[in-house]
Amino acid sequence: MEDALAVGSMLIALLRHADRVKIACLAQLVNVIAPIMTAKGGDAWRQTIYYPYLHASLYGRGCVLNPVVSSPVYDSKDYQGVPLLDATAVFDAEKEEIAIFAVNRGLEDGLELTCDLRHFPGYRLLEHIVLTHQDAKAANTRENQACVIPGRGKDAAVDGGVLTASLPKMSWNVIRVAGRYDKAHLS
Repeated sequence: MEDALAVGSMLIALLRHADRVKIACLAQLVNVIAPIMTAKGGDAWRQTIYYPYLHASLYGRGCVLNPVVSSPVYDSKDYQGVPLLDATAVFDAEKEEIAIFAVNRGLEDGLELTCDLRHFPGYRLLEHIVLTHQDAKAANTRENQACVIPGRGKDAAVDGGVLTASLPKMSWNVIRVAGRYDKAHLS
């Protein structure tokens, strides 16, 4: 699970700097440090890091928004004041959708996410995808290929232009909202 969180934060950083980063590559597609693992004889399964790549590829298209993120912090061995929440958002004008990508780095508690969508009146929740596991070391293996797989968030909602959602501890989250966007705001 911890690998998926690290990759999720890396993808958020790449999106956040999309104005400067024009291309990023994954070193290996199968085995060792890869999103897809294989075994001699034909078995193949998705590793935990597969899912953040999948979600960023599917929903990270469009214009990266610059959200103002406020979060509790923690101190690590090397850094002080590290935010528990790492997040960004992407607006797809063609589909009139916003994808919010968020990692809760917290080891103990969930986080409540609040996002102001008043600039996007009438937007509604499409889905909240959650990848989480109680064990930070959990991984998909040949014997247990579905140990860590995405599920659905249960309480995300948009009300009065405000999105709220619970982000479980140690989780990768994708929250998608959509509506009809007034193109006059695009200037």
